[in-house]
Amino acid sequence: MTVVNFVQGDTRVYGLIGNPIAHTLSPLIHNSLNKILGNNAVYVPFEVFSQGLKAALEGAYELNIQGLNVTYPYKEAVIPHLIEMDAYGKQIGAVNTLKKSEGGYVGYNTDACGLLMSLKEEQIQIENHNILIIGAGGAAKAAAMALSSQKAKKIYIANRTEKRAEDLAKAVQQYYSLPIEVLPLSDIHLLNDVDICLQTTSLGMHPQEGQSPVNDDSFFNKITVAVDIIYNPWESLFLKQAKKAGCKTVNGFGMLFYQAVKAYEIWIGQEISKDKIASLYQSLKKKLKENKDWKEGFS
Repeated sequence: MTVVNFVQGDTRVYGLIGNPIAHTLSPLIHNSLNKILGNNAVYVPFEVFSQGLKAALEGAYELNIQGLNVTYPYKEAVIPHLIEMDAYGKQIGAVNTLKKSEGGYVGYNTDACGLLMSLKEEQIQIENHNILIIGAGGAAKAAAMALSSQKAKKIYIANRTEKRAEDLAKAVQQYYSLPIEVLPLSDIHLLNDVDICLQTTSLGMHPQEGQSPVNDDSFFNKITVAVDIIYNPWESLFLKQAKKAGCKTVNGFGMLFYQAVKAYEIWIGQEISKDKIASLYQSLKKKLKENKDWKEGFS
């Protein structure tokens, strides 16, 4: 009998740190990549409590863990413990990928890249389009930077707390020259020139299905594309509202998948075949869409 999958003394170890991480989908994606590429590596989730973050990173380094993904709530908190960050990490002020290097871990942000790759997969054009971002947290910041880099015509940022939206607008305009308008979430129904709406809050995420940041369904009659970073449930209430109005809808699985692929490429130092990526993406997407029992991931 031939043993196909087993851990050896020289197996490279990668992982995810966050809290909670019990139902993350990242191990599924990364270990699937290990399998199809024939790499002697394993990816494991590690639940880390805030008071132990520094010790966890030091321990991971001493245990020769080659790379880590970072998810909620540590994408900003890990930064003081890094020796360097990539350009997107510096712009966004958050990282989600760490690579072991001499002297410590180097941080990268692949969320922005993951979003752009997922939109490209769905043939959604950003250049010269007006975009509304709902939310002003870390995901919104990654999205705003990414979309601004693709020459969006104008960006609106709507948030319940306008101050956070204003801070986000100022951060983006330090790097990109484009008009950004801030407005309260309650006023988005007044907009008449939005092409794409990107929902970046946790409203509607399992186990709190049935919530949406948009209370007026008529809003969706004014846009053509609705994107939600949530992927569990597969179709959030926000996306159901948009689909009913005839919008093209996209959930957050593509962003999750492609940010994971980019992180993997950073770790191994080479690009993965587009054919293999496409095949795995379609396979996992089909399984997850059909399986009603899988639970929420956070990475």
